[in-house]
Amino acid sequence: MSAPREHRILFIDAYDSFSNNIISLLETRLPGVQVTSIKIDEQIPHFSTFLHDFHAVVAGPGPGHPANSEDVGLMSKLWQLSDHDMIPVLGICLGFQSLVTAFGGTVVPLPQPRHGIVRTMICRDASIFKGIDTANTVQYHSLHAILRSSETTLSTQGSFDACDHLETLAWDTRDANQYSDHIPAHEQNPDYILMAVKHKTKPFYGVQFHPESICSDELSQRIVENWWSEIQRWNKIGRQCQVNGTFQSTVARSRAFPKELEALAKFAANPEISPAASKGLSETSASFIPSSTSNSVPQVASQVLPLDGLTVTSICEIMNVSHGEAVVLDSEPHQRPEIGTFSIIGNVCGPKRPLRMAYHVNSNKIDLIRGQYTTSVDLAGYDNDVFCYLKTFMKDHKAEGGNPGIPFWGGLVGNISYEACLETIGIRTPSHDGQSDMNFVFVEESVVVDHQRRQVHVQSIASEGRKWVKETSSKIVSLAATSREIRSCVPHAHQLGGVITYPEASSYATKVRECQKHIRNGDSYELCLTTRATIQKVHHFSTAWPLYLQLRSLNPAPFSAYLRIGRLTLLSTSPERFMSWTRPSTYATTFEGEARSIVQFRPIKGTVHRYANGPNAPAITLAQAKALLSIPKERAENLMIVDLIRHDLHGVVGSGNVCVPKLMTVEEYATLYQLVTVVEGTLITRSPTATTLSTPPSLTNSSRTSPSISRPSTPNSPTSGAAITTITHPTPTHLHQQHNNHNQATTHAPPTNAPPPPPTATNTTTTTKTGIDVLAASLPPGSMTGAPKRRSCALLRTIEDSQPRGVYSGVVGYMDVGGGGDFSVVIR
Repeated sequence: MSAPREHRILFIDAYDSFSNNIISLLETRLPGVQVTSIKIDEQIPHFSTFLHDFHAVVAGPGPGHPANSEDVGLMSKLWQLSDHDMIPVLGICLGFQSLVTAFGGTVVPLPQPRHGIVRTMICRDASIFKGIDTANTVQYHSLHAILRSSETTLSTQGSFDACDHLETLAWDTRDANQYSDHIPAHEQNPDYILMAVKHKTKPFYGVQFHPESICSDELSQRIVENWWSEIQRWNKIGRQCQVNGTFQSTVARSRAFPKELEALAKFAANPEISPAASKGLSETSASFIPSSTSNSVPQVASQVLPLDGLTVTSICEIMNVSHGEAVVLDSEPHQRPEIGTFSIIGNVCGPKRPLRMAYHVNSNKIDLIRGQYTTSVDLAGYDNDVFCYLKTFMKDHKAEGGNPGIPFWGGLVGNISYEACLETIGIRTPSHDGQSDMNFVFVEESVVVDHQRRQVHVQSIASEGRKWVKETSSKIVSLAATSREIRSCVPHAHQLGGVITYPEASSYATKVRECQKHIRNGDSYELCLTTRATIQKVHHFSTAWPLYLQLRSLNPAPFSAYLRIGRLTLLSTSPERFMSWTRPSTYATTFEGEARSIVQFRPIKGTVHRYANGPNAPAITLAQAKALLSIPKERAENLMIVDLIRHDLHGVVGSGNVCVPKLMTVEEYATLYQLVTVVEGTLITRSPTATTLSTPPSLTNSSRTSPSISRPSTPNSPTSGAAITTITHPTPTHLHQQHNNHNQATTHAPPTNAPPPPPTATNTTTTTKTGIDVLAASLPPGSMTGAPKRRSCALLRTIEDSQPRGVYSGVVGYMDVGGGGDFSVVIR
């Protein structure tokens, strides 16, 4: 059992994509610390009284300008506290800039913004920098602070010419860092850039750099420890208002509560807050819970065959994948030891029509489709959250007995559009083209090819699946016995033809400049602009299968996919895994029965074409690619997304449970070299000590408008991970409110052979988390958006003229009935 957390820090989150990394740093480096997180625009009555519950405050980073009240929100109130209510504060990045502007300094744009750049910082051997002369730190800022209205200079004593209230602790200097010679002198950054300050009489400190970044060194993190030691001494001798007692409130925190009720709940009986675990989805919330038709857990029927000379495409042909609906997750074109090991072919076009799911943004319902019949399920019973529904569906459709070395036994296979991803971060987009934003099919019969072991696994989770396994195995054996491969017809490039329409060059250049303007203004650190090209086919094919075969031959990739589900046809040859999670495994720990899942992200930022000099020129070598991808620009882009993913993952698995086993390594693909990082997290998916907490009676009648739930927990609970109280805003009000009658599924066809209506469930919330919680918390893929994610996505919507990206920038993959999952980024 973890040690009691006796000290409480309030973290003020400015909607940044690195906040949870700071929280993890605080909770893992500072003994006995518990962090409570609130948003900058939280409505908290009597804010100064509210602060009495805490030993210190951290004002975090974020987009925007410190002079804009909407960008800093509650931070500005910190600098106005009376002596009686005074509390130690550490400002980071935007919080640092807010401190400087509050006490006479100014903030101006840098000629050359610094985002994801590692710099050497010169420090004064004093205060929180005691014993530290230099440190290598990561900077994310377009603006820089100065202590007077004109640029200050470095004095002979080694510190900036300070204002009346603040003194300088650290700075970035030209002499300590290499500068790019190609930048004209008038466009270069100042010789000295302020990196840290402290108030002369109040316990206020600020740092411009990001100590929590994966590339900031150990000394950067030690500065936070020094700050904690210094403010603990101040609390003992200088604080007039004593910190309140330990948190004992039984109020269960929930992201589903409107922010006004959140604030009032804090003071319902006493001004105490219930520590809560990190973010997760409700398993059973109310209304309809889909369940399997049998009370027993289905068993996987399977047969293992040698691959011999067979290929994925030849197996697809005998399974009639080229006609009708199909799901193929294809790794055969480019296999690697760590990825591209398995290919999955689902049988979804047979006489037994599989269950299909379709979801449209803004609809607040999900359609269950089997053949010609459709049943619509109101998501009000699932916290108005389609991911809550998917999590519950998979919970009730588990299977056992499959080969543990095979990642897919059966389950949901499909895609999530970019617009559906935006919905998870509260950005509303209109429906478009009548196309579903989520398309999944429940695969009960499948063939999985193990490319490493050269095996074919024919398997079924259907009630009478052994017959299909036997028949399909017989077909595959017969094909192998003929000593010939079914040759799929791959069209030549001249057969494809087509007229390509590209975006107008000047318009695209204008959008690029608009992105650069937002970055220079501090509104974003990185923006991933997309545009659309259209191809009008000349040659007509009866299905898209020949086009897919041509695509996989031109761009072999480990995450290729061919999907035909309903109206959706998706052809993808992606090199990038978005995220995967393993089936939960039980470990022998202090907590008997605890199960854990390993979650992995593999972001790609940084690309070199192997034949960049033309098809007839020598290919770029691996050594040349490493040199090209080692420049600061490429590494900075990768680092920003790595830190963003660490933030997303920390928000679910908790502090101290995220690692980076591979940082910015160059991987070789068929047509490209890629700069790849691997980020992993350990997710506790089951604990025998988990308890179920019901919604407080005083709040049960409130309308629920948020798509996910923070789990109540005690700080000592092994299920809590990070002891974080997350008080976040509800998503936009376009989501439907919860109705009094939860049992309302609208049936649009006769019930015969239609999907059975799910049974009613109780309104409960549990601490159990799965990979689906991480998936919901991590969309959209940061490599396709930029950072901070929410602000960047909102800016891109405007810059891209609100044109939907659709399947592009979304994800495609599967959720396995054994508890695992794997999704790739739809990038090619």
